[in-house]
Amino acid sequence: MSYILSYNSISYTEIKILSRFGGSSKYRVIDDELITVEKKKTEPKISTVNNEKLKIDSDLDTNKSDHLEPDTDLVNEKDISLTEVEKKTYKLNKSKLKKKCHAFSRLKKSSKFLAFYSISFPNGLTDEFGYQIFNTWLTRCRKNCNLNSYIWVAERQKNGTIHFHLLTNDFMPIKTVNGFMSKALKTYKNRGIEALKEVDTEKYNGIDVKKVGNNKKGLISYLAKYISKNDIAFYRLPWHCSRDVSRLFTSSNYNEENVDECFNQLEQDQSMYEIFYRPFCVTWAMKYKPTEKVYSDLDGVNEIIYKS
Repeated sequence: MSYILSYNSISYTEIKILSRFGGSSKYRVIDDELITVEKKKTEPKISTVNNEKLKIDSDLDTNKSDHLEPDTDLVNEKDISLTEVEKKTYKLNKSKLKKKCHAFSRLKKSSKFLAFYSISFPNGLTDEFGYQIFNTWLTRCRKNCNLNSYIWVAERQKNGTIHFHLLTNDFMPIKTVNGFMSKALKTYKNRGIEALKEVDTEKYNGIDVKKVGNNKKGLISYLAKYISKNDIAFYRLPWHCSRDVSRLFTSSNYNEENVDECFNQLEQDQSMYEIFYRPFCVTWAMKYKPTEKVYSDLDGVNEIIYKS
């Protein structure tokens, strides 16, 4: 049996977990040794729609790419023929995203600088081109603005147009990144995209940034609230992160022999928890914030991983 301590809950499972920490896409810690774990390749999935077989790629492996996909040849709007029913859809893994945001924001580099970018597009732009333009913008930021560490999340505005949020601890000049967006929109406008015909791409100012500063708690609360209400299905990944963030651990694991060192630092009053019973585990959601010392080992191993 094992106990899993994350940033806002502790869970019990009868399954014995060997790794001292969990949630990393690449690493395990067994017997105090950091071990690299290679991901197994998954076979492509086959989906049947209208009695026709469509070959659909398996989930994007975060170890294979730091962004959506390599830049490809631009396509015309009329060439996109798959209906929403025929496309594979993805829903936000809220729990995993929250944990990654916590782990990322607790890094020493993040404590010095953390910025929250909002990337929006002209009304009526389809998801297909929203993702393509965002990918072009993200690629340019990585190549020309030293964007290395980040988490991004897709969201739909009230008017139905997709937009994105990006959290990073790398500084990027707002005028420069707005310039990248302007160039990307101009390229697609020249391809005859309907939603961009009347847009002045030279003056479009679709990127907004807020420095988080000391209000990281407020940011995480905002993200948690936003994530909780985001039940939208997207035909591409609704969130993603850079490799270094993907490799961060998001939980500490304890067995019967060492669980007391965890419990002794937590509230003993059961009224301070909300209990959830799930198959194979029981989770105590915390109604309070534990002391920083509880996560000292988790923060320490994440600093090692991040710096490497």
